[in-house]
Amino acid sequence: MSNLRLIVVEPDRTRINDRWLLKDPYIKELVTTMPENLSFKNFNDKFVNTPIDSNILLGQQAFLHVVTETVYNYPSTFITEKSIKPIINKRPFVMVAPPKSLANIRSLGFKTFDKFWDESYDNILDLEKRILAIVDIIDWLCQKSLEDIQNICLSMSDVLNYNFQFYVEHFQKNEFQKLNQACLKNLQPRYD
Repeated sequence: MSNLRLIVVEPDRTRINDRWLLKDPYIKELVTTMPENLSFKNFNDKFVNTPIDSNILLGQQAFLHVVTETVYNYPSTFITEKSIKPIINKRPFVMVAPPKSLANIRSLGFKTFDKFWDESYDNILDLEKRILAIVDIIDWLCQKSLEDIQNICLSMSDVLNYNFQFYVEHFQKNEFQKLNQACLKNLQPRYD
């Protein structure tokens, strides 16, 4: 029997200030026994008050983020703040998104988790088969003990730290510069 349980978040109980998740003894044990370098307890986010920080503590109370991008059945991929949240929380993720979304994340310079589980779902075009492949990963993780999950998290710390540093040092700055350039271009008069 798995020690890891899926938690269903009730819409009226998602406020981070309530800290209701830590009332569950299993979740409290998981959070309090995480190593300090991977735990939200000692996480100093120098980007607090950014548009992405709204659920930072909640995001760090989970091992795996299931990123549900804006669209699932769509011919092209794009990255939103939903895909960035696990990166700034130093957490692994799977993406419920169009095919090639992981490839798109990697093309931007981030690393994914193909060393830890099968990411071939990113190439599956059939909607049902792709979602079932994602569910298989989640189910596989749910079969792991708390100790196994912690060991997996420790073994992927290089990837998690790399993604966070890449976001802070390169991606965020470059994306703001691109947005600034696009805004300036849109402000230029058009004579067509």
